[in-house]
Amino acid sequence: MQTHIHRISDVTCDLEIEAAAEELASDFKTALQRQRTHTEMKGFRPGKVPVGLIKKIHGEEIAYMLVQEKVQEAFRKEVIESKEYDVVGRPVLTTLDYEMDGDLRAVIRFGVRPEITLKDLSGEKIPRLKRDVTDEDVAEHLERIRRSRAALVPVETDEITEDFQVVMDMQRLDDKTGTPVIGEKEEGVTFFVDDKDLHETIRDGVLGKRAGETFAVEIPPDNDEKGPVRRYQVTVKETKRRDLPDLDDAFAEEVTEGKASDLNTWKNTIRQQLHALWEERTEELLVDRIVDRMMALHDIPVPESAVEMYLDGFVDDVKKRNNGKEPKDFDEQAFREERRSMAGRHAKWKLLRDAYIEREQLEVTEDDLDAYFDKATEGSEELAPETLRRYYERTGAMDEIRERLMSRKVFARLADTFEIEDKDPEAFQALLDENASSDSSIVIPA
Repeated sequence: MQTHIHRISDVTCDLEIEAAAEELASDFKTALQRQRTHTEMKGFRPGKVPVGLIKKIHGEEIAYMLVQEKVQEAFRKEVIESKEYDVVGRPVLTTLDYEMDGDLRAVIRFGVRPEITLKDLSGEKIPRLKRDVTDEDVAEHLERIRRSRAALVPVETDEITEDFQVVMDMQRLDDKTGTPVIGEKEEGVTFFVDDKDLHETIRDGVLGKRAGETFAVEIPPDNDEKGPVRRYQVTVKETKRRDLPDLDDAFAEEVTEGKASDLNTWKNTIRQQLHALWEERTEELLVDRIVDRMMALHDIPVPESAVEMYLDGFVDDVKKRNNGKEPKDFDEQAFREERRSMAGRHAKWKLLRDAYIEREQLEVTEDDLDAYFDKATEGSEELAPETLRRYYERTGAMDEIRERLMSRKVFARLADTFEIEDKDPEAFQALLDENASSDSSIVIPA
């Protein structure tokens, strides 16, 4: 068997494999004999079916399996065991030219890790969202809670306002004649008038009306759709108004189940909770900015094999959410093309991340793991850190924990290296808009 490796690009290679029929004949004969010992056929004693008949029935399948083994063995020996190539992603058999009793020619395309020279990050600036929790934020949060706890009081004569809940019937009308379209009537449509997702045309039409009134609305197509205006005859069936609870100490104690005995204590708790949420969001956005900046600073080629590996993962996720099967009418090819750019970004960041880990000599230690499980079980009287750790080890999830901890180390080190500039929400959004398309493109060689 002859092999030769061709460099297609800096990150892509082809392993070409060739074997003459004579080289495969001995192994093929052995495989036929092995199949013979397991074959039972009427008219022959077990294991005594003629080899010629075995070849006629199973020959092509056996030959195909044999050459697959030969190809895989060649890849393992010439690429993996040689240690010369740092393989990235999923190798792909691009060519298999073979027929039983004939010569073999196969090509396996595989990706290799690019050489990455990480840039000096000193002086590089990263914006960080800085937002303080205001009294208005606390008041808005309290108002949402009041609305969620409000009683709904039926009213029949009052005009509808933003505080109303409305139940109505909607009869579709023919676009040309204005007559009711049979079978297109929606009954009992219920909504709050101040719902931000309510179509403005319906909100404008219902405001000021009363229970029992009928009126017409015309709903234009959505911005991203084409089509005619939809006309409806609307009848208001029921109206209810929110009866908001008083915002006082008693309400605070009720909602918090006694954890806050007065309104001021509850407000302080809400402020702390909102602050924690904003801190979490700030951290997420900072991570996004760091990744984007690292991607923009390093224009590296990304092996197609690495991109395909992430696309495979995306497809697997779709199947997992659908009981292990592809959804009906699922166009996998279109799905993969739609997400190819995203997969490229994932693959590129993984390459940069690995290079950074190697340069900075980062590692997850046993002390890191101990600290993680100590914190995960903090405050629990039933679960000890050792018990949780054994659970993750037994379920094979420790690698996931190590990856999570390594990511934290990477971003913590990068955040210390970059020059972080705090920006208020308006300035931060302006920077996002300005740099929306400035990141370097991802070069994905074949």
